[in-house]
Amino acid sequence: MFRPEIKRKKSGTPVLSRKQIDIIGEGLVREFKPEALVTPQEIDVDLFAQDYLGMDQDFAYLSHCGVYLGMTVFNDTDKVPVYDPATQQAEYMSAKAHTVIIDKTLLAENQEHRYRFTMGHEASHEFLHKEYFAYDPNQLTIFDFMGESPAPMVQCRVDTKKLDTATQKTWNDRDWMEWQANALSSSILMPKCMVELVVADIKSRKLPQYLVSYAMVEEVSAVFNVSFEAATYRLRQLNLIPQLEQVSNDAVRVLTQLACNF
Repeated sequence: MFRPEIKRKKSGTPVLSRKQIDIIGEGLVREFKPEALVTPQEIDVDLFAQDYLGMDQDFAYLSHCGVYLGMTVFNDTDKVPVYDPATQQAEYMSAKAHTVIIDKTLLAENQEHRYRFTMGHEASHEFLHKEYFAYDPNQLTIFDFMGESPAPMVQCRVDTKKLDTATQKTWNDRDWMEWQANALSSSILMPKCMVELVVADIKSRKLPQYLVSYAMVEEVSAVFNVSFEAATYRLRQLNLIPQLEQVSNDAVRVLTQLACNF
């Protein structure tokens, strides 16, 4: 398995730049599916987590209100906190080490993009953050659940938008690891070199300038089977499109369709 050298803090938390994470993402995809770095295509994130990383996969309601989308369990445990809608109570389930648990709400048909990014996020925790827990056996969980301390696991919340805006100097280990998992998920689902190939193809079509950015976003979203929002964020992060004005997705798709027919 691809194992890059990663600098770590004393706590075991990786110290990684966005550029380093992009290199790691490409390295993982190169070993998992090398042809994908030649022909841009959707990455099967379930196979990546299960067959390449050797993770088990399970599904449960992780909260009563959908606040958690996914969880990575690092050691065998019978103390995984879940929610039973039948009894409307919290309870525990068992899970083996290296298990990813996805919230059942993401199994809905209209949640595919969110599901894929969450799987990539949890797989990224598995790849990057095992050492954090190995460093301190008394470190039980990054997030507390109802004041209790289950076995070593990461419970990942829905809202991580603060990671885009908060001053990084104030981040703790949890914040850095969530940012890293988001960044590596994006780099696995949309490897930098693949995105650049898609962008080059759009540029070769000689579209009107006012449509180019929108066409890039739509094409990246379609090729890699990610949300329009995730594609936009990735292209901005790679400095391949300018900061787009706030336009509704429907309006953007109309413009993009015009671009594709131009």
